[in-house]
Amino acid sequence: MENKKCLIFAGVEAVHAICLLLVVKVIAPVCTGMVETAAGKQVPMRCHYTSAALLFLGAALLVNAILCAARKEMVVCGVMAAVISVLAFLTLSPSVGMGICLNPEMACNFTAPFVKVLGVIGVVIGGISAYLGMKETK
Repeated sequence: MENKKCLIFAGVEAVHAICLLLVVKVIAPVCTGMVETAAGKQVPMRCHYTSAALLFLGAALLVNAILCAARKEMVVCGVMAAVISVLAFLTLSPSVGMGICLNPEMACNFTAPFVKVLGVIGVVIGGISAYLGMKETK
């Protein structure tokens, strides 16, 4: 039964990771605008870097799901899923992460609610996985 639970949670975590990747790149991508610096050079807006960080965290969630399926360690996988999801949520904060544009009309302000919901879902998935893993070891 434990193997089946691990595979189920690995599948759920993989779907969660793919959803995060799809939201950032396909469903609600951030804007591609540029900002001109004082030196006259054009650089991407901060939401570009937030998007890159979210893609990295989505890939980390996907790797975690694959490792969960292979190693069958629900506690470790659950904690990792929860931590990575919290980091994805915090990436949107300008005081902790990179943040998003302050202009509410920018595309990144449409992306942010999706990422926040997926962050909360990831924490719940990770918490349940860790709890069930600890319950199995007792």
